Amino acid sequence: MTSEYINKTIALAGIHQALLQVQNIAWHDQFNESEIDVCLASLFQRDPDSYEDVFGNLANIRSGLNALKQSFINKRDKEALERARYMVNLMMLSKNIKNNSQLSEQIGTTLSLLEEAAEDMPQQRNYIIERLAQLYQNAISPLNPRVIVYGEPANLQPEKNAAAIRALLLAGLRSCLLWYQAGGYQFNLLIGKNRYLATIDHLLESDLS
Repeated sequence: MTSEYINKTIALAGIHQALLQVQNIAWHDQFNESEIDVCLASLFQRDPDSYEDVFGNLANIRSGLNALKQSFINKRDKEALERARYMVNLMMLSKNIKNNSQLSEQIGTTLSLLEEAAEDMPQQRNYIIERLAQLYQNAISPLNPRVIVYGEPANLQPEKNAAAIRALLLAGLRSCLLWYQAGGYQFNLLIGKNRYLATIDHLLESDLS
């Protein structure tokens, strides 16, 4: 099991975990605070020793690994297809961010200002979500392609839900950048399916051990 595929798989799991929480809010009005906290906290890991450290440990992205596995083995699953569409757009957006030094600096400055609050995520969660949502709306929403989130209108309209969704999309962008840094590219998702699945199983077993 190569470290390259381990890193790419962890990054993809981070994307899917963020998008899974987006779907839970948009379709079911459900907040899994512990998993949302993991996604948001990943934005503030500036110099991690490993990809695993971005999320704390493998147990923290177990749902993301399972969602990623589902996307590989059941391509007709409606939720997996929806996440795949979101992910493609996020990957394209992350390239735009990577190539725009001014935008990258703007995002980095805002995150730096929130680092102290992020150290107490459970108590500061609402404040952090509000600020991250503002950052996404001001810096990311004007870019193409826009990520259009689908769900129940009654769940999408409350500002609290809309803010959480934007904050989670920002966390998904962070994981996309990690994936590219690990050498990921979109064609690799097609030709590397079996290696990704083997790596997912390896990481899930590691989490249990």
